[in-house]
Parts: sequence; structure tokens; C-alpha cells
Amino acid sequence: MKKILLSICLAFFASSCFCQLGIVGGYKTFNPNGWNKLGDELQAVAPYPFAGWQVGADYWFRLKKRRIEFSPEISFSRFKADFESGKLDHTVFGFHFNTAVYVFDLASDCNCPTFSKDGNFFSKGFFIEVSPGVILARNKLEALNSADSLIKLSESEIVFGGSLGAGVDFGFSDLFTITPLFRFHYYPNLAWKEGFKDPGLQADLTQVFLGIRCRLHFKEFAKARFR
Repeated sequence: MKKILLSICLAFFASSCFCQLGIVGGYKTFNPNGWNKLGDELQAVAPYPFAGWQVGADYWFRLKKRRIEFSPEISFSRFKADFESGKLDHTVFGFHFNTAVYVFDLASDCNCPTFSKDGNFFSKGFFIEVSPGVILARNKLEALNSADSLIKLSESEIVFGGSLGAGVDFGFSDLFTITPLFRFHYYPNLAWKEGFKDPGLQADLTQVFLGIRCRLHFKEFAKARFR
């Protein structure tokens, strides 16, 4: 049994040496326009949009003969706002299949990072990105009504959508790449029914993300050890 466990551990660490992992973080907005009627409960004119933060991690792989690269990503984001008589709190868990197309370098067989490739950094590093995905949104409202009674409404909803975006890779060495990112997210028909008359609240959720991805190239780390 010990030998089997040892073999599994060795196989895992051996495979991890060749993976390309990225950490993503940044600023993100939260804007379900159709939910602004919540302002009646919060004594606010229009509570949305407001902003929060997002962190995530992705795993990179690519096509062999074209610069089309894939980085499935899991993420967590949080959005909180306080008003005169209450607060809104949204937490969002997401999974997106990011597909980056390097439109000015599509025919290249370049391996990341772009630092070690000839040419100017923009043509090597610029890409457009399409990211279908799914999110689990947990939405909470706490507010005092006209009778000074505390109202608590909470519901979770799964919705499909995705994002369009762009970025530029800055490869500072063969081991490390930083990528500024812009993404516009869209998720149709995000619903919140609990505590409301039918059909409840429903809106198309739009979000803007501005962030940075830091990627470590473990395959290059492995090569460097044997130089």
C-alpha cells in the first residue's frame, strides 16, 4: 500500500513540473440593472452598480501549431455595499474556459513565455479572449422596513454566460509572465425570487473586470535545474 501511495505522489509531482499555473486578481463591478428596485428597501435611489474584487487561478495549455491558448479558470469575487438602512452582499463563484487568440502572431509555434521570442512585445503578447462560463451567485439583503423590523433575504442562483476581453503578456524571464487583463462579463436572466412577489427580481448581470495575471512556468523551472 505504501508503495502505491508513493508512486501516486511521485506521478503527481512529476506532472506538476510541466504545468503552467496562473494567479489572477483585480477590480470588478456588479451591475444587475433590473434589481435597482431594491433601493426602496435600502432608502437608496439606485444601489447598482457597485464594485468589489476577484481572485482566481488558472491552468494553461495550447495548440501546437497555432497561438491559440487555453486557461480554464476558477474564481471567487465579493461585492458589498452599505446604505442608510441596510446592506447588500454578493459572493460569486465562477468557472470559465478562457480561450486566447494571439491575432498578430497566430501562425507562430512559440511556447510561452513571450520573453524568449523575437519581435516586438505587442505583436507577441497581445491577444483577444473569449470565455464561456458559469457562476454561482449568492445574494443577500439586510434592511430595516418602515416598522423598524429587520428584513433578511438570501438566495443562490446558477447562471451561464461568459466574457469577452483582451490582454498583453509581459514575459520578464523564461520563468515568469505578467498579463494586464480587461474582461466584459455578461450573464442573462440572473434571478432573485426569495421574498419577492412572482416573478421576483430578474436582470441581465453585466460586469467589468480590470486585473493582473501572474503566471509561473514550472516547465522552465524544471529545465533550469539541469542547466
